[in-house]
Amino acid sequence: MSKKLVVFEINECDFSYFLYGAKKFKFPEIRKFIEDKKITKTFTKDKVEGLNLDPWVQWVSVHTGKSSKKHKILRTGQSLKKNIPQVWEVIGIKSSSIGLWGLFNSKYRNKKNINFYFPDPWNYTELAFPKNLNNYLMLPRYYAANYPNISKFKLLIYGIIFFKKIFFSKIIIYLLKNFFSFYVIFKKAKFKSFNLYFFLDLLSLCVIKEKLSNKKLNFLIIALNSFAHYQHNYWDNKNNEYFYFWYLNQMIKIMNEIKKNFKSSIILNGFSQKKIYSEYAVRPKNYESLLNLLNINFKKINLNMTTGAYIYFNSNSNKNNAIKVFKSLKIHNKNLFFIENYYNQKKLFIKFNLTFKTNKLDYILKSKKTIKSVFLTKNKIEVSVKNKNLIKNILLKCIFLKSTSKHTKNGLMYSENFFNEVNFISKIENHKIYNQIIKFFNNS
Repeated sequence: MSKKLVVFEINECDFSYFLYGAKKFKFPEIRKFIEDKKITKTFTKDKVEGLNLDPWVQWVSVHTGKSSKKHKILRTGQSLKKNIPQVWEVIGIKSSSIGLWGLFNSKYRNKKNINFYFPDPWNYTELAFPKNLNNYLMLPRYYAANYPNISKFKLLIYGIIFFKKIFFSKIIIYLLKNFFSFYVIFKKAKFKSFNLYFFLDLLSLCVIKEKLSNKKLNFLIIALNSFAHYQHNYWDNKNNEYFYFWYLNQMIKIMNEIKKNFKSSIILNGFSQKKIYSEYAVRPKNYESLLNLLNINFKKINLNMTTGAYIYFNSNSNKNNAIKVFKSLKIHNKNLFFIENYYNQKKLFIKFNLTFKTNKLDYILKSKKTIKSVFLTKNKIEVSVKNKNLIKNILLKCIFLKSTSKHTKNGLMYSENFFNEVNFISKIENHKIYNQIIKFFNNS
C-alpha cells in the first residue's frame, strides 16, 4: 500500500493560542506547522464536561466512528466492546505497518498489523508492544495512578528504568545536544507538573522518530496530552507561558521530521478549551485514607485523569455497603459524592460533587487560610448537614484543585494532502472523521 498518513492528536489544544505564542516568542516553526493546510471545523453534539465532553470520550468517537451514546465509553480505563472496531483495525493495512502512541482508551487488538503500540497512562489494562516499550510506560503509568501521594522510592526506581532505556538509545544524543536548554527550562519551571508532562511528550516523539528510522509505516497516530494539562491547570499565569511555547516549538521540530515519512498528515485537537476565571474542584489527598475513614472495605483503587477514582471490591456486599455510605453523605442538600455503579462488576467510580468558583475562595487565597478555616467555621461556607463532623473530617483530608479552562464542543482539523483522496469537508462531527480515514486508505 502506497498511501501513508500520520495523525497528530494534540488533545484539546487551543490553536489560536499557538498563533499567539508564535508571535509573542518569535517561534516561526509553530506558525508554519498549521499554515498552508486545509482547515476543517470539527464539533460534537456532546455538551456536558465530566460526562461526555471529555477527551477519553471524544477520541474514542474519532477512533470508532461511533458517537458516545453508541460506544458508551465515558471514563478513562473503560474497555471498548469487542464488536466495535477501531479505525486501524478496518483499513486493510497488513504487514505490521501501523504505529499507535498514547491513544485514549484504545485496545491492542488485531496485532498482526501493528508495529508498535503504546497506551495512554490511565489505561491500566493494556501493555505496550513490543514489550521493551513498557520500560517507557512504567514511569508515566505510576505517576498517573499515584500522583496525589507519590512514593519517592518508587518514582526513583521507575525513573531509573525509564532513563536507562533512554541512555542506550539515540535519544541520548538529542538530550545531550540540548542539555543547556533543558537545564535552563528545568531550573526555571522547577518541578511543576506541566514540566513533566511536556518532557514526557517530547521524549515520546523522540522514541517514535527513532522507531521510524528502522521501520516505514503506512499509518501512524500520535496523541499528545501535555498542552491540555497546561491549559487546564496553569493558563492563568503568564509567567509560565514561555515554557508552553518552548516545548511546543521543540515538539514541532520533531513532528516535522516524523511527517517526512508520510505523504499526508492530519493535525487535530478533538475539541478545544476556553480560558476561565479559576474554579476549584475537591479531591482527597489520599483515596485510601478516605475509604478507611468511612470504614469501607475495598480491594484496590485506580485514579482517573482528573479528580475521580475507580474502587474495586472483593464482594458485591462490600460494594453495596460503600454505595450506602456514599449516598448517606450530603452537603447543602446535595450528594457529597457522584457515584457511577458498574452493575456487572465489583467496581464503582466516585468523585466529589463539590466545585467552588474563584469568588467564593478569594478570601481564602488572599489570606492564605486553609480548608480547615472554611469548613470548621460558619464564616463563608456553612456545613449544615446530618453527618456534620464526619464531613468536616472528610474535607480536612482533601485539597482544592484549580482549573483554568473549560472544554468547548468545537475544534479544528488541519490536513495536508489528505483531501486529495477524499472530498473536502469544511465541517465534520468528531466520530465521522473515522469514515474519512477509511475512505482515504480504501479509495483507489
